[in-house]
Formats: sequence, C-alpha cells, structure tokens
Amino acid sequence: MNSYKNTFVVSLGTLLEWAEFTFFAYMADYLSQIFFPADNPDLARLKIYGVFAASYFMRPAGAIFFGHIGDKYGRKPPMIASLLVMSVATFAIGVLPTYESFGVISSILLVVFRMIQGFAVGGEFNGATVILTEHDKKHPFLAGSWTSFASAAGMVVGGIMATAVTKFDPAASLGFWRIPFLLSSILAVISIYLRRDMQETEDFRIAKANNSLFKFPIIAAWKHNKTGLLCTAAFSMFVSVYVYTGNIYFKTIAVNIGHLAQDQAAFAITVGVGFNTLLIPIFAIFADKNNGYKLCKAGLLGALFLSPVIMYLASSGNFRYAVAGQLIYGLIDAIVSATFFTIMVKCFKTGTKYSGTSFAWSVTTAIFGGTALIANEFLINQTQTILSNGLYMSACALICLVVVRKIKQKRVEEEVFNSLKAA
Repeated sequence: MNSYKNTFVVSLGTLLEWAEFTFFAYMADYLSQIFFPADNPDLARLKIYGVFAASYFMRPAGAIFFGHIGDKYGRKPPMIASLLVMSVATFAIGVLPTYESFGVISSILLVVFRMIQGFAVGGEFNGATVILTEHDKKHPFLAGSWTSFASAAGMVVGGIMATAVTKFDPAASLGFWRIPFLLSSILAVISIYLRRDMQETEDFRIAKANNSLFKFPIIAAWKHNKTGLLCTAAFSMFVSVYVYTGNIYFKTIAVNIGHLAQDQAAFAITVGVGFNTLLIPIFAIFADKNNGYKLCKAGLLGALFLSPVIMYLASSGNFRYAVAGQLIYGLIDAIVSATFFTIMVKCFKTGTKYSGTSFAWSVTTAIFGGTALIANEFLINQTQTILSNGLYMSACALICLVVVRKIKQKRVEEEVFNSLKAA
C-alpha cells in the first residue's frame, strides 16, 4: 500500500469516528428529548451531557488495551479492531428504541453503547497519528496533521448531518436522527476492509528486530518518556476544552443565550470547522518548511487572548458575529492542530509511542473533554456571564503554553528537524 492510500484509509476511519461522535454532541438538546423524559428540558440536557461524558471515561481503558497491542504486536491490528468495535456500537445506537417506546432501558443502553464507542476511540485516535508519522518521515508535521484534519473533517460532516436532521425533522418524529448512525457504521465496515492491506511501519519492524520493545509498554512509557506524557496531557487538556467549548458548546450558547435558530447556529459552527479543516494541512506544510514548534506556540497565544472574544460573539444574537467567532476559532485551532501531534509523538520511543500517547491523551480527555459540556453549563449557571466560558478556554491555553515551553524544547526540535534531514 503506497503512502497516499495509507493516509486515506487511516484518515477515513478517524473521520467517520469523529463524524458520529460530534454529531451526538451537536445534537445533545435534540437527543435529550428522545432518550430522556421531556418534562424537564434542562435536566434532560444535563443527562445527555452525562452520557457524553461517560463515553470519555472509557477511553483510558481502550488506550491501555489497544495501545498495548499496538506497541507489542504491531500498529495494524488495533487500527482494525478499534474501528470494528466502533462500527458495532454505532449501528446499535442507530437502531436503539426511544424512551417513549422502551422507557429507562433505552437510556441505559444508550450509555452502554456510548461507553463502548469511547473504548474504541481510545485506541483509534492516537494510533492513527502514530502509524501516519512513522510511515512518512519526509513531512513529519504534514503526516501528523492528517489525524487533526480527519477529525476536523469529521466534525464538518457531523455538523452538516446535525443541520440537516434538525431542519427536516425538528420534532424527531420521522426518525431522521438514525440515518447518520447507520450510515457511519456501514462506511466504517468499508474502511475496515480497506485497512486490511495496510503495511506495518518500518519503525516498528526495526524495533522488533532489535528487541527494543517492552513487555509492558505503558509502564515503560512512565519510566522513559515522562516528558512525552506531560506534553501529551497538556495538549489533550487544551484541545478538549477549546474544541468542546469554542465549537460544540458555542452552539448551545448561540441558541439559548443568543437566541439564534438551531439551523443558523449549526451552520455557523459548520463554517468554523470547515475553515479549520482547510487550514490544517496548509499550516502543516508551512511547519515542515519552517519551525512548527514556534507556530504551535503562536496558536496557543491566540487562544489565550481571543477565547473570551469567541464566546462573546456566540452570545451576541447576531448570525454574522457568530460566524465571525467560529472563523477565529477555526484559525487558532488549525495552527495548533497542524503541529501538536508531531511534537507530541517525537517525545516517545517506538516501543512506548502507541501506549504512551493514547493513555495520556485519553486520561486527560476523560477529565477535561468528558466534563467540558457539564463544566461550561456549571460555569454559566454560577457566574451568569459568558465571559467565564471564554476564560476557561484561556486558562487551559495558558497552562498548555507553560508546559510546552518547559519541556525539553531543544530535544523536541532537534528530533523533528533531524528526521527531516535524514529523510
């Protein structure tokens, strides 16, 4: 399998997972009416946010399971297995009876299937980055950016699906919400079929031949790659809060405080993610030709100062301002997303890379991503100001910037650019 086809089949699976995952988040208000009692809309929304969080708390388990396989037996097996698990759970949600017809059992099953999805994503997301960066040494930042590109493209697809469903079936009476889940599961099976021809990476083959693998990769990562774990956790915290507040919760603010129509808000966030998606590979190419490390820090600085502006524009009640807020969001996210994966994976040894990145990312995402929607709901209820949500994003950007500046900068930069010279 050539590098272009390899990039496509790996990225396709990531795109599908994020399309379904973010569709669920975008549709939180909508789905809360379907799977929970509708007598208290605010409570129902909090419950669906809880379901969203539950899926994140299964990610570390998936990271340990699939990461162990990926670091001991090869990158390919967990990439196929995780997508298979995801497709089964997604199909199950697509055919799940509603609360009206199945009662509380439907709510329980929804939680179970979302947790299974979280388990699968724990092994897929970082694994895609590892296999792509190990296959392409000539363009390290571009290779690492494809995971970000695919997940952002998946969010575009999820946004489009959410817009279509809420526009053509606003009362959920026709069951259009099932179509994205069912379609995603079918396409995932196709992606699994395409992944069967993926080649094992040269880095892993060399490490295996040299007996450089570890019996327990996650323990080895803690012993040998603490810098990588810290760096991964910092990026995961920032991305989780920035994306789920600045994009997904942005829609809730635009509708409930700005009083925009559902389809207008959905369109605005789709524009933001679409803009972000287009910019990611462009910034990645720039990073390969210049200094991706400095570019990443510039993006974090942008998030630090402009996050409150983004959330203010969400609450403005003006459609054009909402779109402007999402364009700012997309620009900043593209700069960071084009660079951070490559910086992150370069901090790990080959035999700990899959486990280390997956576990640190999943644990931190469970803490900050899984609780992002609930945390934002709590902040705005307690402070009665949208500024608190923007400052939450800014605080995470500041922490990430400090951590990234404190890691062994020269080592990271030297490894990235030495790989370019060697290629």
